[in-house]
Amino acid sequence: MSCVSVSPSHCCSCDAATANQASDQSLLSSDRYARLILAQINKMRLCSDFCDVRLKVGSGVFRVHRLVLAASSPYFSALFSGGMSEVDQEEVQILGVETQVFEVLLDFIYTGMISVTVDNVQELMVAADMLQLQEVVTVCGEFLKGHMDPSNCVGIFQFLEQIACMDMLEFTENYIHVHFLEVCTSDDFRGLSKDQLVKILRSEELRIEDEYQVFTAAMDWVLHDVPKRKKHIVEVLEPVRFPLLSPQRLFKYIESMTDFSLRVALQTLLKEYTEVTKSPKENKTYSLLQPAKMRPRRKARKYLYAIGGYTRLQGGRWSDSRALSCVERFDTFNQYWTTVSSIHQARSGLGVAVLEGMIYVVGGEKDSMIFDCTERYDPVTKQWASVASLNFPRCGVGVCPCHGALYALGGWIGSEIGKTMERYDPEENKWEVIGTMAVPRYYFGCCELQGFIYVIGGISDEGMELRSAEAYDPISRRMERPARHGHTSRLCGRRLPQ
Repeated sequence: MSCVSVSPSHCCSCDAATANQASDQSLLSSDRYARLILAQINKMRLCSDFCDVRLKVGSGVFRVHRLVLAASSPYFSALFSGGMSEVDQEEVQILGVETQVFEVLLDFIYTGMISVTVDNVQELMVAADMLQLQEVVTVCGEFLKGHMDPSNCVGIFQFLEQIACMDMLEFTENYIHVHFLEVCTSDDFRGLSKDQLVKILRSEELRIEDEYQVFTAAMDWVLHDVPKRKKHIVEVLEPVRFPLLSPQRLFKYIESMTDFSLRVALQTLLKEYTEVTKSPKENKTYSLLQPAKMRPRRKARKYLYAIGGYTRLQGGRWSDSRALSCVERFDTFNQYWTTVSSIHQARSGLGVAVLEGMIYVVGGEKDSMIFDCTERYDPVTKQWASVASLNFPRCGVGVCPCHGALYALGGWIGSEIGKTMERYDPEENKWEVIGTMAVPRYYFGCCELQGFIYVIGGISDEGMELRSAEAYDPISRRMERPARHGHTSRLCGRRLPQ
């Protein structure tokens, strides 16, 4: 038995040589070679060299290579294999594709290039989808994206829905949502089917100024063909968020309608949503709809207003502060602040609320003078107007809209803390005192939720920070005291009497 020993140094040298040899090798590719091969195969097709099957498409006959077409798409791969009867046929008929369209697609299969135009893009996309030429479908989709505008996007949307091209359909839907205000005025929009329209109107992504534009878009669709579409009015208006609309505005719209039967049908329907009556003064805007209908759409245009307040003068001392009258607005579409019309009376400690699209500024103070004045801002005309004054001057007042009226609660009243509440009727332009809170407070949180007004925290008449809450029911005009209404002062740590 013979043995051979190899020194470790020799082994290392062999391994290093092998590693160096491996590092000198690379796997390279040539795009030029692929293009040359494809060009040569196409040349063979044009000369009918090695072609093994004829395709009859419409009035045209094309001599092609089974292998090339089978490699181009799953459709042809299945056609020429897998036990299909066309496997051994010398001539195979392709149905559902026009001759000229197939010729363009065949050129793509053999060259990788395709001529797409506005006139042929839809036919190419339909045929490519049928023949499972996914690359052509993608190219046509990119072409449509580049040529989409508000006047043709609805037609493209309907076309893509027919061929179930989901990726492009999603893109087109998003385009319609973003350009909704332009799209809804087009003739194609009025040609949508009922289901297509409802699908669009339900979207959270509609880029609108306010919900009234969704309502008028739905009604324009109905009015385009009243005899046939009146029966769909319930389904078409279902996506509209009526709690966000002014009942008075809806009432005026109904009154302007010329079709009597449609006006009656619409009036009956809207009563179920917003209790719109013939007299807007009688309207009590209270909706029992689901919470989603109570909030604006995610992409609806929203403005944030900064109104009044106070600022420190040069020197930075509180004694040098002064009340402001300026108003700034933040545009959520364009993401910037602009200055709008100033309020008539500079003030801080004011209450602000929105009622039926109008911004109300209530009470406040300047230089220790407490105001009872109320101003109203119209975002459409961009002008402030004075309305009825409060019954009592108030500073640090809580203001909240509810059931079509405006409520002002608590706040400073002269040298005292107030617990009285007032209600403003915009139709009568009048404030009335309606009751009192259980606990006097000012600078507290105030909001409406499901028809109740909640007041939370604030500062008491003894200067203590409060953690109590109360709920007011405007229908029964009762203030509900909380189960736990003890008031803990963070200033001195003692408990106030119950």
